[in-house]
Amino acid sequence: MAEPDTDLKELRGEFLREADAAFEKMFGKDGQNGLVTFTERETRACEAADELARWMMAKHVERDESGQALTATCPLCGGPAATCDPPDPDAMQAREITTRRGPIEYERAAHRCPRCRRIFFPLG
Repeated sequence: MAEPDTDLKELRGEFLREADAAFEKMFGKDGQNGLVTFTERETRACEAADELARWMMAKHVERDESGQALTATCPLCGGPAATCDPPDPDAMQAREITTRRGPIEYERAAHRCPRCRRIFFPLG
């Protein structure tokens, strides 16, 4: 994993590119980007802001170390559970949650409880 300062610097650069794309969607080359009515302007601004909000939430959740942990406690029996096939890169699975700004996707480590024989994704 990259150093925290380097990692955040790269993430900031990614965010600035996303923000620049949102700005271009709103203002475009002519400064208005073909938006005429107030409703069109409001709709475009809200869509751009929601896209940025979803991007930030997805990145924030991905960085949450509780979703990457190799061990966890089973929510059913309280026993220890480990990630599914730790050497397997597929131990990280795409998940989707619905936020107030729309759906976001992120990756979480799937865990398996040997006693319950259930697969779950730790909360966090």
